[in-house]
Amino acid sequence: MKKYLVSIVSAASLVLSGMQPVLAEPVAVQGSSIFIVDNSIAGSQIIVRNLIDGKLDACLANAGLNQLALSDHTIATDILIKNGTAIITTYNDTSLVTDVKLVDVTNCPIVNTIDLSECYAVVEDDRLTIPCLKYGASVISVIMKQRGHSMNYEFDSYTPKKDRKYDD
Repeated sequence: MKKYLVSIVSAASLVLSGMQPVLAEPVAVQGSSIFIVDNSIAGSQIIVRNLIDGKLDACLANAGLNQLALSDHTIATDILIKNGTAIITTYNDTSLVTDVKLVDVTNCPIVNTIDLSECYAVVEDDRLTIPCLKYGASVISVIMKQRGHSMNYEFDSYTPKKDRKYDD
């Protein structure tokens, strides 16, 4: 009980003294890019790193899109990448308003690629299996059945590859 009380008193004293808790910055991963919202500078910015090697990518900085130019007392709280646009939620601690800032990130490598090492068509008995067939926004594996003794095949069935979805 004594440890619990000491923990509460310590936490309350830190809050009352004005110390801010240390939190990680918001992060989004899309394709081969990592997007990090950096609130350490005035107005906030987006830092882009390569997912493979972690190196900085200047895809937004070169276009002048990395600076968010948020007003005083406003910070970026979250980031989401959808259809080539970064959607950044913001919060103003004076007016207590939550808002959204949109940034075009199409200059960054955000296209997902499919590992082709598992995409070889296979003929087995009277079946032809075609993996990695793009259908809409999904990738499916199609199974074709041989027609008679010819080399003609017709659709038999398909299976979705749930781990192989991607956005265009």
